[in-house]
Amino acid sequence: MAIPFDLWGQRGYPHADIVGESHYAAAIRDVLGNDFKVDGSEVMAVAELVPEPGNRHDRNAVAVRIGGQLVGYLPRDEAARYSPALFQLMTQGWSPQVACRVWGASWDGNFRGSVRLDLAEPHLIAPANRPPSEEHRVLPPGHAIQVTGEEQHLDALLPFVHPQGECWAHATLHEVVEQSARTSKVVVEVRLDGARVGKLSPKMSGDLLPAIQHLAGQGRATVARALVKGNRIKAEVTLYALRAHELPHSWLGPASSVALSSPVALASPVPMAGSAPPVGPGPLVGSAPLVGSGPLAGSMPAAGSMPAAGSAPVAVSVSVAGPGSPAGPTPPAGLAPLAGLAPLAGSAPMTGSAPAAGAAPVVAAASAAASVPARAHRPIPPPPTGVRFAVPPGWPRPPAGWTPPPGWTPDPSWPPAPDGWQWWELVWDQSPGPDHQTGADHSAKVSLPRG
Repeated sequence: MAIPFDLWGQRGYPHADIVGESHYAAAIRDVLGNDFKVDGSEVMAVAELVPEPGNRHDRNAVAVRIGGQLVGYLPRDEAARYSPALFQLMTQGWSPQVACRVWGASWDGNFRGSVRLDLAEPHLIAPANRPPSEEHRVLPPGHAIQVTGEEQHLDALLPFVHPQGECWAHATLHEVVEQSARTSKVVVEVRLDGARVGKLSPKMSGDLLPAIQHLAGQGRATVARALVKGNRIKAEVTLYALRAHELPHSWLGPASSVALSSPVALASPVPMAGSAPPVGPGPLVGSAPLVGSGPLAGSMPAAGSMPAAGSAPVAVSVSVAGPGSPAGPTPPAGLAPLAGLAPLAGSAPMTGSAPAAGAAPVVAAASAAASVPARAHRPIPPPPTGVRFAVPPGWPRPPAGWTPPPGWTPDPSWPPAPDGWQWWELVWDQSPGPDHQTGADHSAKVSLPRG
């Protein structure tokens, strides 16, 4: 089952023409729906790009489909440029897609339609590296944020110097303290595949730090799209991400829940898990080599993830007694409740207290117990609402709610799951539970029989 992957580099306006629409007028008319107006209508849609290496007219042919219906093809010369990269994504289990504008009108009873794609250059449609292997979330795309100090880290940037002069990459953002002789300041450090490549100015750091701290509190790394430009003597890095104050409420999710890092909306697909889709694809043909661990969401989730920002189902691979408590052993399957069983710190009964001088032991113990205000136990959470497929490190992160269909097998190019990998996680829905004011996490990973 192919996982939808929003291609990177989309600018927000479709401009690339396709050919052959006149042969598929009925399909284009269906896309326009019931609100079609004879003097002209247009809608925005999502188009899937499907390489057809077996096409008898052109082995580089790339079909354009909307809602499963064929609406045209990439022009022959453009198909020759895009086919290798799109075919590579397809063989890795991705289904490449982009935003498109569909237009149509009728004259004298004859319908005419056209489709334009929001398609970047071939070397910019997917990142050149994989997302981080730890749990993470990709910030939604936003305005450019310039990274500084890249000249001090050219050796770390060389693997990302692309023959075309630019490439996309997953960058991780980290809160660090810079110490000087008289002062210290908190800034955002930018890394590619774990290597420092620069930092943000104090002002820009202040715009992103709240988001980094928010995700860090959930045990997740912060990832942003980075455009690397330059050559082997000079390179620069630019981030494209929303600032903390620009993040929509839906992306942050309920205060009592933790959002997944997988691309929630295909505007920001969520590359490879194991990271992150989405979680995303490997490097394109001719792109910079991978450095470090292995992909939209590209647009995952983004995905990465590879989607307009939205929240994902709540599921966290930890088992805790309460916020800040050390992780305990994973409980056996079917045990409920899984969290919230331990009393609050300091709430142990006061039996065994030393009696007051001269008082009878029994009276003293009762008096001591009465003098200590009772503390309520943490509310017991509700039972889980379902299970979620846990994606091993290095695999594409699937859309929210996806589970392996019968007979499905992983792509041979994906890394094997670690020994003892727990394939399923218990999931609680995002509605506030009994202890929604505490922010306690009520998800736990449970081993199920392998199929």
